[in-house]
Amino acid sequence: MTTYDGNRIFEGYALAKIVVYKKKEAVVRAAGQGADKEFERFEKAREETVEALNKSYNAALIKLGQKEAQLFETHKLLAEDLDFEDEVRANLEENVTAEYAVTAAGDALAAIFSAMEDPYMRARSADVKEVAERIVSFLKKETQGTVINEPSILVCEDLPSSELMKFDAKLVKGIVFTKGSSNSHVAILTRMLEIPALCGLDLKVDESLNNHFGIIDGTKADFIVDPDSKTITKYSKLKTEYEANKELLKRFIGKETLTQDGKKTKIYCNIASSFEVENALKNDAEGIGLFRSEFIYLESSDYPSEDEQFEHYKRVVEAMNGKEVIIRTLDIGADKKIDYFNLPDEENPALGWRSIRICKDRPDIFLTQLQALYRASAYGNLAIMVPMIISSSEIKFIHQMCEMAKENLASRGLPFNKDLRVGIMVETPAAAIMSDQFAKDVSFFSVGTNDLSQYTLAIDRVNPNLASSFNPHHKAILRLIKMSCENAHKAGIPIGICGELGRDPKLLPFFLKIGIDELSVSPTYVLSLREQISHINTAEVKVEDYID
Repeated sequence: MTTYDGNRIFEGYALAKIVVYKKKEAVVRAAGQGADKEFERFEKAREETVEALNKSYNAALIKLGQKEAQLFETHKLLAEDLDFEDEVRANLEENVTAEYAVTAAGDALAAIFSAMEDPYMRARSADVKEVAERIVSFLKKETQGTVINEPSILVCEDLPSSELMKFDAKLVKGIVFTKGSSNSHVAILTRMLEIPALCGLDLKVDESLNNHFGIIDGTKADFIVDPDSKTITKYSKLKTEYEANKELLKRFIGKETLTQDGKKTKIYCNIASSFEVENALKNDAEGIGLFRSEFIYLESSDYPSEDEQFEHYKRVVEAMNGKEVIIRTLDIGADKKIDYFNLPDEENPALGWRSIRICKDRPDIFLTQLQALYRASAYGNLAIMVPMIISSSEIKFIHQMCEMAKENLASRGLPFNKDLRVGIMVETPAAAIMSDQFAKDVSFFSVGTNDLSQYTLAIDRVNPNLASSFNPHHKAILRLIKMSCENAHKAGIPIGICGELGRDPKLLPFFLKIGIDELSVSPTYVLSLREQISHINTAEVKVEDYID
């Protein structure tokens, strides 16, 4: 029995036989049967590809809805694109096979897309390559590929989204990606399909794994290969309990989030992509408490323009259909480095040049983002949240930049919400201690418990040598949260929690008792959190048990 650690894409448990995804063989340059004959082969393979894409579109439409199905419609347009066809024709004049001509055409067009400024167009680079690979598969008669005809855990380095949609989702019990990221398109599709999945494992993908038994523990982010009978029994029980509980939680859809004694709070969601909105709505989130806008920057090869950012934010607020969307401004630095920002190497980046500090030194970047946010506010219920605040001068700077953004948009005749709410994150001890002053100048607070914990305790929360000393339940942290909550309410503004502690069952009674107005968690935790809250009687909770 061997256990591999990874990163969670979607929670849950999977116990099944392992199927290794068979990678396509690399295409090598070889002489063809003449340009005309090879083009006929290309046309036939393209027709088969388009037919397969139509099937993928219909499958996605049924499983996921119009928005996600659109990906396959895009692939179909790329397959039929005349520029792509012309590139294939030109390559075939060099007396090569259709396989090589298609691959080279895909690489050439992908390079063009990669060089574009628009992030949407840049993302089409991967789509072009995927379409070319599909056509080559039909040329090579590889239409069968990896077969899953019984309940299985799919193990792969990475997986084209179109390949995932070919499988019967009822038979794919779990997926292990050794490469890729939790924010890739296929990872998002995996979450939408609610398939337990992990990524980033130090596991060699080898066909020798085929037919071995595997277990995915989506709670601990572990993948177990060849478990013993005791472990199988343990996880079979956990899986049964998990699925039964998940079904029971559906009764909380459409209900208010109320404690046993009638105290109301709200459950929002933390997301990093517009693709995750559908999952938030499906789990009945009452809003978005944290949209991590830095992922727009992380996925870009250069500073994203105002228009590019505006389209991202607009998609989210429109999809939420009137429910509040709180978007966190740029939180780059520390563990999130971007090449084109040219951030210096720092001995202690967590305490270094990051977030609002970069925005103050580079106001042009901040102004571009604020203008995009204000423009998106005309299309839904949007609020702005600024991280890493430690002083009143920073809040003054934020308001000055917001006024500048509004003036610029007004001069251009663009619509925006003049009364857009601007709040700050309480994630430094300084912000918590100064919360009585800060609350007078902002519209809301949101406690970032992850950073607040490590800054309060002076312990790096990801340092394995200090794991035993890192205690997020430390009374000092809870006192700072309580102080911030009291000062927020004295000033008449709401306060939420968007860090990991927001779903901590041991602290839920404390948060509800002190009056936290909103808890923001991952979409999959919304209903379970609502269920837990329904059993809490705040009249019986004693705050001193937590902080004294």
